[in-house]
Amino acid sequence: MQWLAPIMGFLGGVVAASVTAIITVRTNRSKMAADIRSRWDAALLEKANDLTEATRSLRHLAEGYPQCVDRDAQTARLDEVHQRLRITSEQLRLVGDIRVQAAARRILQHGYAVRTQAETGEDPRAAQYQTHPPVSRLNDALQEFYRAVRHQLRAPDADDVLHDDDLDAIALSAGNP
Repeated sequence: MQWLAPIMGFLGGVVAASVTAIITVRTNRSKMAADIRSRWDAALLEKANDLTEATRSLRHLAEGYPQCVDRDAQTARLDEVHQRLRITSEQLRLVGDIRVQAAARRILQHGYAVRTQAETGEDPRAAQYQTHPPVSRLNDALQEFYRAVRHQLRAPDADDVLHDDDLDAIALSAGNP
């Protein structure tokens, strides 16, 4: 019976060490998972910002194209920003879920139409979208992109993003042109 106490003490130590090890492993795994998720979220937010910047730049340059004096310089700027838009759209395929990827593709598609209409005066997809001009389609695509990114980032009220048309209506109702 003298040997029972040391064995029980040893077994108690083994159990305590095992419980501690299990808790430590689980805690470390959850910390690693949170750290990895945080890195993915940061990459998504960075690329979403880049896509938004490129989209807004493309729209701005395209809207100014008909009035520009130096068409060659404006075309070069459009080429540069359109390339950034295409590259960022591809990069989002690495970090965005399927909804984000689809929304980025629609931005790319309608961004091309905005640019083409500015340069040629014709909407390359007029037959498909008879009642919606390219800028309107681009705004709608950008709106869906915002919502998709906010959903993937688990933002509260992810669908609550003002549309450009809503912003214009608010400005007009406040008396601002």
